[in-house]
Amino acid sequence: MSRLEKAIRRCMEMNRNVLLIGPHGAGKTQMVRDEAARQGIKLKYYSASTIDPFSDLVGVPIPVEDAVPGGTPSHRHLEFIRPADVNMAELVFFDELNRSHPKVQNAVLEMIQFRTINGVPLPQLRMVWAAINPPGDMYNVTELDPALVDRFHVHLLIPADPSVAYYHERAGIPMKVAQALVNWWRFDLDDQLRTMISPRRLEYMGKAYVDGIELQYALPLAIKAPLRNLVRRLEGKDLLPFELTRETLVSRQGEILAEMPGNADVMLAVRERLELWPDTVTHCVPLFLALTSENQMAVLKNKAIKVALLNLARQGRNGDGALCQLADRLLAVGVMK
Repeated sequence: MSRLEKAIRRCMEMNRNVLLIGPHGAGKTQMVRDEAARQGIKLKYYSASTIDPFSDLVGVPIPVEDAVPGGTPSHRHLEFIRPADVNMAELVFFDELNRSHPKVQNAVLEMIQFRTINGVPLPQLRMVWAAINPPGDMYNVTELDPALVDRFHVHLLIPADPSVAYYHERAGIPMKVAQALVNWWRFDLDDQLRTMISPRRLEYMGKAYVDGIELQYALPLAIKAPLRNLVRRLEGKDLLPFELTRETLVSRQGEILAEMPGNADVMLAVRERLELWPDTVTHCVPLFLALTSENQMAVLKNKAIKVALLNLARQGRNGDGALCQLADRLLAVGVMK
């Protein structure tokens, strides 16, 4: 069990109010549902962005007449009628809370503070949980009222972290396919693509592949991802006996260099990794020099890489070895004067 899973379990055991914060498709809702089911807790789920504040939560006001003895005129009052399962819930979970109507958020604040809605007690309620996407340019969400945020006992950050076990055991995706999907997400995508291709989207891609649907149709049109690499992984065509990571790119250069001549796939993979991790380029000059001119020029489009290599080349301009070769190469392509 991960530290995050332990935290969720303990918070639920101790009746804490919890705010989950994480990107779309990271599994926030599923984590809450699974743990509530494991502990036998009665959960009421709300998609906060779509519920009606009154009919779904606060209640619809209905005039009610109170019978008064002695024939005097009856007294009338409003009674709020709402779904009965709210009153039975031990845990109420609000998904997408920072996309909801302000009246919903006000009701959530009252529920956390007083275990009531519109002054009417919720007899079974033990805790309130909510999930939000982090505010920022990527999501069309609003900032929650600080008074509401402060009422949650615990704030848990939920990172995007695709799981081979989940895809295989829960989504029914074959193990080899699940492993290929996760490795592709971890090693072949840059940070931006990993925010765009959520673990949920990765699951859709796996199911499309199993069902014989072309992978490109499981991606939104705006996402341009290296599907060629994914196909290679799915077909079991390993580039090298080891995974190309930040560490192996530096520590196992001799083995990589031995595979690069005449192997376009390894050549392209090295180029992509240098572009993914610009900070490694100063430790991988021999790999850069082994690239074809076309791949070298592609790598040099990255400003951080270009500056780093220029600085190294100036140091080795009048020397020997790889740095001198680097200076000669940058002069040849017109990057260095």
